[in-house]
Amino acid sequence: MPMAHVIVVASDPEQREAMGRYLTLVGMNVGRAGSGAELDRLLSASSPDLLVLDADLPGEDGLSIAARLRATTRIGILVLTARDSLDDKVAGLAAGADACLAKPAQLRELEATIRSLLRRLDNTPHHKKQDAGVDGQGAWSFDATDWALTSPKGGTVPLTTAEYRAMQALIVKPGVSVKREEIAISLGKAMGGYDDRSVDAVLARLRRKVKMASGEMLPIRSARGIGYAFTAPIELRQRPMTAMA
Repeated sequence: MPMAHVIVVASDPEQREAMGRYLTLVGMNVGRAGSGAELDRLLSASSPDLLVLDADLPGEDGLSIAARLRATTRIGILVLTARDSLDDKVAGLAAGADACLAKPAQLRELEATIRSLLRRLDNTPHHKKQDAGVDGQGAWSFDATDWALTSPKGGTVPLTTAEYRAMQALIVKPGVSVKREEIAISLGKAMGGYDDRSVDAVLARLRRKVKMASGEMLPIRSARGIGYAFTAPIELRQRPMTAMA
């Protein structure tokens, strides 16, 4: 397998160097940039496999850069957010990121996430990456504005409040198991004050609902003793808010 080419984009020189040095030590070809302008200069001379993109950058911020690049390329994008919160991660995914990690990222977790993303991106030919799923099916779509889930074949399923919140929690880390506690908190349950069956019931109803409406199986898998994972590619759609007149 060829050496992965990664560009680390972060304004803090110490963090940028620490990530770059570690990723180089584990066998990656690493470029470094401190801003969007520096990144654009690197991209004009090379085509990396993946970007590690800090959301907090001087000038053009990381989320704007992610949205700009996603409109023209299928390069892998891992966004580093300021906080480990659902809202920050959803914002990163809405901007076009493939995954999000909270800063400061643990280096081993950073490496594991990058390798996982690269495997996912390399599963299919480049021209099919946007549409192909893990089992040869197309990607699902989660509409955060209209509260709807669309299957690869185009069947659209409206979501209740509980279903919408559960899906929000699951798509923060596609393919990664999300703890029941995290899903329960997204449903408005107090930590330690919920019943495992309440989470199971919401997801079981959602599976049946999607199957009946679209004829397709919702790719949510149970991880025994941990929680659940959404195991197919999914696109988050969110219309930008319009300014008040």
